[in-house]
Amino acid sequence: MTHSLHREGSIDSLKKDYVLFIYPAKGLSDKGCIPKVRRLLEILYRTGPANVICSDLRRNPYDGVLPEEVLAALTERARVFSVFDDREKIKTLLKQYKDADQGISIVVSGLIDEIREITAEIGIEPHTINLSLGIHGNVNRLPGSDVRECTSMCGHGMVSPLLVNDVIRRVKTGKIGTWDGSLVLAGPCACGIYNPFRSQALLEEMVPIYTVARR
Repeated sequence: MTHSLHREGSIDSLKKDYVLFIYPAKGLSDKGCIPKVRRLLEILYRTGPANVICSDLRRNPYDGVLPEEVLAALTERARVFSVFDDREKIKTLLKQYKDADQGISIVVSGLIDEIREITAEIGIEPHTINLSLGIHGNVNRLPGSDVRECTSMCGHGMVSPLLVNDVIRRVKTGKIGTWDGSLVLAGPCACGIYNPFRSQALLEEMVPIYTVARR
């Protein structure tokens, strides 16, 4: 899905950021898909996602929702959105999905070279490839690139640059830790692909170099 393609950051940072969707196709594979999606989601949970949201509940694990609740709530309209922070995890997951062969579309986003290597290693060929062409227009009106590394992790733009700056201020003044601050940033992301582990690392890099007024 194209809303997961515009994540910004260094190569090293993006090597710890892989988005995966479980996406039954309306009118093609959605009828009777609940057992199939449930099996795929069970495998996903066992692999250890950094974040995951099912469209039926729209709550991430850090909001207190349990896997059992998500699995019980699945409908034929279910779409699963997730992100992983480790290459081996996404490779293991895709290998298991290949073996499970449920006939449900799986969409993966990440650095194109990494994704192509992973798919070659497990013997699958991507059906379709979409690439981001970057940002065009009056880029001077955008927040700084370091802030965009956080905001672009939500595909629908629900993580505000103002929220990122506020979390930086709160961490800088000792009111919150980097992990808790990262969970604050993950909260507004309704698509479940905000990676709080990567975000924590970004905050640890940004906070020391920011000058923030105390309140």
